[in-house]
Amino acid sequence: MAAPGGLPVGMADHGFLARLSNERIAELIQSAHSVSYPTGSTVLTPARAGFALIVSGALRYHLSAADGRQLTVGYLGPGSLLGTVQKQATSIVHIQVIAPTVLMHLQPDRVSTLMHHRPDLVQALLDEAIQALLHSFRVLAASAFTTVRARVARDIIERAGLSGPLRAGFHLAVTHQSLADATASVREVVARTLREMSRDGIIATGGGGITVLDPGALTKAAGYEIASA
Repeated sequence: MAAPGGLPVGMADHGFLARLSNERIAELIQSAHSVSYPTGSTVLTPARAGFALIVSGALRYHLSAADGRQLTVGYLGPGSLLGTVQKQATSIVHIQVIAPTVLMHLQPDRVSTLMHHRPDLVQALLDEAIQALLHSFRVLAASAFTTVRARVARDIIERAGLSGPLRAGFHLAVTHQSLADATASVREVVARTLREMSRDGIIATGGGGITVLDPGALTKAAGYEIASA
């Protein structure tokens, strides 16, 4: 079956788009325009970006402190939605491109019109917003009440999740500084944490990043529940 509106095959099965029918997706992206963003660039904050769909790539959205420290709130991949149609909205969230990304910017007026006539779209947006809010609460709670080891493990799992289910042998190209920025820590502490996790056989370092050796142990280190067979 062809992807709605000429989107890449399979994209409609991921993220926010998975909540919508192909018909609604086609309506939503009508008259949209695509923009490419290189790795390391910063996307306009959600309050100024309008609504946009991620066609390909990966984004990190984070909070920044006055002393330069950062805390990653989450990661977004293909099929995910970011932004708002509120013209006067404000935001303290920053969005960084962590892999070459293509965003499909939607027409704000069209989105607003559809929201007035498509109750299923409004419900999908509400469900997505609630899920994002709950995730943000979990991240902030983890930052306040868990160890650096748990925060680093969670960040590795979330980054890996952009490419599919966590599995042994998955290699993540990431620096110690990037993990420190993501977890509101410092590079030296993260480096020590990674050495400990490597010694415990959970991950391996080298090759420009981290390789997952034991997904179960990594999940446990992150404080996530492991479903029983």
